[in-house]
Amino acid sequence: MRIRSQGGPTPLPKPRRDLVLKVTGGPAAGLERPVPPDKSFTIGRSDEADLPVADTKISRIHCVVEFKDGEWVIEDLDSRNGLWYGGKRVPRRALADGDVVVLGRATEITASLVEPRPSPAGPRRVTVFYTGFPPQTATVNVPAGGTATLAFALGADVAPSALRTTGDTVKLDQFVVAVAREMDAAALAINEQRFAPDIRTVVSTDEFGSVAESNIGEFLKFMPGLSIDYNAGNPREVSLNGVPTGNVPITIEGFNVASTGVGATGRAVSLDFLSINNASRIEVVYSPTPESQGAALAGSINVVPRSSFNRSRPVFNGSIYLTMRDNARDVHRTPGPRAHPTRKVRPGADFSWVVPVNSRFGFTLTAGSSESYSSLDAMQNTYRGVSAATNGNAFPHTTVDRPYLSAFFVRNSTTIVERRSFGATVDYRLSPSDRLTFSYQWSSFSSNFMTRTLTFNLNRVVAFSPTSVQGGAGAGSLAINNENGSDRLNRTYMPSLVWRHDGAVWKAEAGAALSYATNHVRGADKGFFNLIAAQRTGVTIAFDDIFYLRPNRITVTDGATGAPVDPYRLASYVLTSGTAQRRNPIDAQNTAYANLRREFHGAVPLALKGGLDARHLTRQYRYHGLRYDYVGRDGRASTAPA
Repeated sequence: MRIRSQGGPTPLPKPRRDLVLKVTGGPAAGLERPVPPDKSFTIGRSDEADLPVADTKISRIHCVVEFKDGEWVIEDLDSRNGLWYGGKRVPRRALADGDVVVLGRATEITASLVEPRPSPAGPRRVTVFYTGFPPQTATVNVPAGGTATLAFALGADVAPSALRTTGDTVKLDQFVVAVAREMDAAALAINEQRFAPDIRTVVSTDEFGSVAESNIGEFLKFMPGLSIDYNAGNPREVSLNGVPTGNVPITIEGFNVASTGVGATGRAVSLDFLSINNASRIEVVYSPTPESQGAALAGSINVVPRSSFNRSRPVFNGSIYLTMRDNARDVHRTPGPRAHPTRKVRPGADFSWVVPVNSRFGFTLTAGSSESYSSLDAMQNTYRGVSAATNGNAFPHTTVDRPYLSAFFVRNSTTIVERRSFGATVDYRLSPSDRLTFSYQWSSFSSNFMTRTLTFNLNRVVAFSPTSVQGGAGAGSLAINNENGSDRLNRTYMPSLVWRHDGAVWKAEAGAALSYATNHVRGADKGFFNLIAAQRTGVTIAFDDIFYLRPNRITVTDGATGAPVDPYRLASYVLTSGTAQRRNPIDAQNTAYANLRREFHGAVPLALKGGLDARHLTRQYRYHGLRYDYVGRDGRASTAPA
């Protein structure tokens, strides 16, 4: 389809001519610069300006020159002393050949439009810097009228004598690979923190090396201001500067993370549902800003996924390992956490692959799998006259300097945790200033958990000393409980799409994401009770050889016959009750945001930012519990074996 204007043929675009700016008046007279047509060209007294002018009466970044809609335009960036043309202050001006504009009070700049001509061939010196690495300077030969690309490998200084020609055998020094990986990662994080608009700490996930079990909580515990709460040996929740976990939002790329592991309706995010293998950096923001969530009373934590544009060439990192506890290093199968013996030395592996295909497109892939076993042992002594009261009858009165032991409790909690994670990002540059990123994060967390307790209760004391206690005949009781038994499986996934514009004056960002999490907790349908209790009453218990930690010897006999009773044998007990539970919480969180930022480089640098933020949360919590009371074949409950 062809479109014609009614007034005649469609006019051809204006022919573009190159622009050359020359300082013809003021302290920097004689300075001359060509203006590139494909980028914004800034003028100011700062060394960061493309045309730095040593004039104290102009702003740090006073104005910008750009090629727009077929013409060269100079625009004032809200400078203190303004942009002048023809004796009048103007906000912007389309430049013609020979135009003279005045910056501030004395700096005159003359515009010259010339026909494009090939750049003369020859060498050019280029200097680059990146925080954390020494600056580098190199020479590149540019052909006449052409362009040249020069790649810099930023890193520690390398002596020329250390360089080898292609084909030579290279012997790596010890730890060179690990150190280079950690230094590269630290440099990325340092730059983010240096140029951040708020108070934050940015740390690369590669900086501390490998993290046990890929649990992000094991990484966060090293960061200042954060404290980690553990549950069953796993980092579970995080607080910031003493603020409760429900008021410390955890996001991925600024998007809310669904979590079903902490309570039914709370805001807290469970750390054991997140994997560090998919993350590039962790940002801890200590200064809430107007764009922060309302729940961020002391700040927030943001996880930044890996990006292919952080590297100039492909990088692959991987590891294979074994995880074990120092008190469970047996390779063969041993009892726990359930009825069948299992191996306590568990395998794990992870990798990350960052692939910048070219300057406009790249992708990353990460995956990890880890398994670990843990056993938490605990015990508790109940002392009368100190932590528990006496009554002068079943528990005789005593003084605080002569307390006596009336109950002893021992517990063993065992669990096997399995983690799986996968992450992928696709980066595409729409233009030199615009980038589109699609990210997908998936993780699963499963645990096989059981807590066993054994309690010795004297219930009545007839004689005592600091090192021994004798219980009343037939007054004692034994109790065995299997608690918190669960087969738990959590899955979390999160796709997101982000567009970013990083211009010289305007910066914009928009994104949307969906985070969905499920947490299935099972018991009876997996072949076990979540809580089961067994008792033995009518026994006589004595504690002997008591030291500061526990009694060294515990004697249990039948209160009626005086026969010994083995408290560690299930046949000595009677089953009393069992509880079966099923929990199926679901959490879905949708996040969308867009913002626009404008920087003003005047005498006092200023930035204005506005935008919108929409978050929607849907949570379901389904719970089903049944209690079973054991009564035996005769239909009567009992606490003593027949």
